[in-house]
Amino acid sequence: MADFSILQLVWFGLLGVLFIAYALLDGFDLGVGSCLPHFKNERSRRFALETVAPVWDGNEVWLLTAGGALFAAFPHVYASVFSGLYTALVLLLGMLIFRVLALELRDKIESASWRCFWDWSFCISSTMIALLLGVAVGNLVAGLPVDASGEIDAGFLGLLNLLEPIPLLSGLLAVCLLRLHGALFLMIRTGEAEIRFDLLLRLTKEFAATAIFYIALTAWIFVTAPSALHNFKEIPVIGIVPVAAALFLVATGIFIRLQTFRLAFAGTALTIVFLISTVGLGIFPNLVPAIPPENALTIADSASDKTLLVMLVVAILGIPLVLLYHFWVYRAFAPKKISR
Repeated sequence: MADFSILQLVWFGLLGVLFIAYALLDGFDLGVGSCLPHFKNERSRRFALETVAPVWDGNEVWLLTAGGALFAAFPHVYASVFSGLYTALVLLLGMLIFRVLALELRDKIESASWRCFWDWSFCISSTMIALLLGVAVGNLVAGLPVDASGEIDAGFLGLLNLLEPIPLLSGLLAVCLLRLHGALFLMIRTGEAEIRFDLLLRLTKEFAATAIFYIALTAWIFVTAPSALHNFKEIPVIGIVPVAAALFLVATGIFIRLQTFRLAFAGTALTIVFLISTVGLGIFPNLVPAIPPENALTIADSASDKTLLVMLVVAILGIPLVLLYHFWVYRAFAPKKISR
C-alpha cells in the first residue's frame, strides 16, 4: 500500500465523521418524511412535522460541511465526482430544495388537498434523498467507471446501475433503515397513546424490511464482490466493525420488542455509525474505488499538506461550535416529558 501523510489520513477520517453526523441527524428527518403519509390523521402528521421542523436545517449543515471539506481537502476527487455524477447530484439538490418547500408551504393554505400534496412531496423528496445517498454508497462498494485521467463517466443511469444489485440494495437498505431511525425518534418524543400505537406498527414493518435488505446486501457482497472484502482479509481485526453493525441491528429489534425505545434508537444510530465505518474501512485508501481498480481516486489526490493543516485548525475550532448549537437546539425544543 502506498505511503500517505498523516494529514491525508486525518482528513479521510474527518470526512467519514462528517458523513456519519449527517446520516445520524438528518437521517431521522428523512425517515420521518418518508413515513409521513402513513400516519392516519392530520394530528399525527402535524406532530411529526413539528418534531423535525426546528432541527432539520441545522442537521443539513453536516452535508454541506462534508461537501466543502471534500472540495478543499481533495479537490481532484471533488472535481471528478461533481462532473461525472452531475445529473444525479442536481437531482439530489432538487429533492433537498423540494423538501424545504414542502415544510414551508404546507400550512400556508387551509385545504386538506393542499396539505396532502405537500405531505406526499415531503415523503417523496425525503425517500429519494435517502435512496440516492444509499445508491451512492453502494457504488463506492461496487466501484465506479473511472478512466485513466481520473474522470468518472457514469451518468445518472450509471449511478443507479440497476443491473448491479449492490447499489440498488444499498439504496433500499438506506431508505428502510432511516425510516426505522425516524420512527424511533418520533416514538421517544411523544407520550400520546394514539400516535405511539401507529408508530409501533410502523416500527415492526420497518425493522423487518431493514433486516431483509441488510441480509440480502451482505450476502450479495460476499458472493459477487470479494474485492470489497480485501481490506478485511488483509487486516482481520477490522472485521469487528461490520460484525458490530450486525449486532446493533439485532439489538435494535430486541429493544423494539421490549418497547425500550430509547435504546432501540441508540441501536439504529450505532448501526448507521458502524455501517458507514465499514464502507470507509473497506474502500481505504480510495475515496472513489474504480473499475478498473488501478484508476481509483485515492487520498493521495489531495490538496497540499499546508492547506490540510489550515483546514484542520478551522475544523478543530468550528466543529465544537456546531455541536454546541445542536445541543442547545435539541434542549430548547425537547418535549417536557419524554417517554421511554
